[in-house]
Amino acid sequence: KYEVTPTQLVVRWHVQLGSTPIPKSASPERQHENADVFGFELSAEDVDRISALERGRLWDGDPDTHEEM
Repeated sequence: KYEVTPTQLVVRWHVQLGSTPIPKSASPERQHENADVFGFELSAEDVDRISALERGRLWDGDPDTHEEM
C-alpha cells in the first residue's frame, strides 16, 4: 500500500505517534532506508490498526527477571 519496507512503516508509525524510534542497523544502506520515512504518511485508520496489534506486552516488568528481547 505504501511501497515501503516493514521497518520504514514501523518507524513512521512511531513518528506519527510522537515517539522517537531508534532503529538499529550496521549497514549504511539500511540506515539511510530506515531514516527515509518522511516522504509518506500513514492514514489515521492504519495508525489505529497498527496500534491495536499490541497485545500482551509486560509493562513495568522487573529488568532483573524479565527480558523482552
